[in-house]
Amino acid sequence: MEWIWLTGVSVIFRAVYGVMTKVLSNKLLVSPYTQATLLSFSGGIISLILAPLLGGLSLNFNGVSLITILLVVLGQGLGNIVYFAAIKNLTNGTAQISFSSILIFNTFLSFIFLNLHLSFINIMGIVLLILAVLCVVSGKIEFHKKGVSLMILSAFLFSVFQLASAKLSKEVGPSTYLVIAYFGAAAVVFLLNSKVVIKDLINSKKLKNTLGIPLLVALPSLGNFLFAYYAYRSAPQPAKVAMLLTSQVVITVLLSYFFLNEKDHLPRKVGASILVVLSAVLIKS
Repeated sequence: MEWIWLTGVSVIFRAVYGVMTKVLSNKLLVSPYTQATLLSFSGGIISLILAPLLGGLSLNFNGVSLITILLVVLGQGLGNIVYFAAIKNLTNGTAQISFSSILIFNTFLSFIFLNLHLSFINIMGIVLLILAVLCVVSGKIEFHKKGVSLMILSAFLFSVFQLASAKLSKEVGPSTYLVIAYFGAAAVVFLLNSKVVIKDLINSKKLKNTLGIPLLVALPSLGNFLFAYYAYRSAPQPAKVAMLLTSQVVITVLLSYFFLNEKDHLPRKVGASILVVLSAVLIKS
């Protein structure tokens, strides 16, 4: 499958993950640290189960950059923590605008570390993608200094995760990548606030839901990671994959129209979807 289609499938899985998180996270009466830990741990468990189907798990890290592994783990783990801290202080519209800065970080860091080359047509595609994200922004826009700063920081951290993943995908197999990304992120979050996580698990009145919901939500997350991994491996310029992954904001809003009854501004959402398709064509060129 061509890298652009692999990226598209990854985006869809990420959008499904976003909707499921929005619906199911309200059912979890635990801290963001616990939720992030359980989600990443669940993804790691599923990755181990699927490992035989994905070529097996290799523990031979000869030729693998430990710095890249560290960036993947820290980018994903710290990104989750900062994102949860930011979202509490922001309206939906402000959060979407702030997080869309990941496209800028992806572009800037790719020029420095991945030798990204963009033509004028590619640049126009990036502009269209930015417009698409802005088109679907809804809700009251407020400038909350701390919340916006944290959201932009989380965008930077996830950008580091995505670009480090692009490099790591060339060095390890899919199962190894998934195990590193999930278990590594879970370890980072747990170590930073283990007392809260343990307390939540001990005091949980509905332990079945507390453990089961993250396991369910981890499924589309794994699809997102796995197809992005294959897209990174097959793309001539993996940085372009990371850029297009930003379009998940638009797809998430569209899915919310059908599954969360968020039926306002439909023409604007359809227009944004068209812009995403056009931007993908231009960025791929």
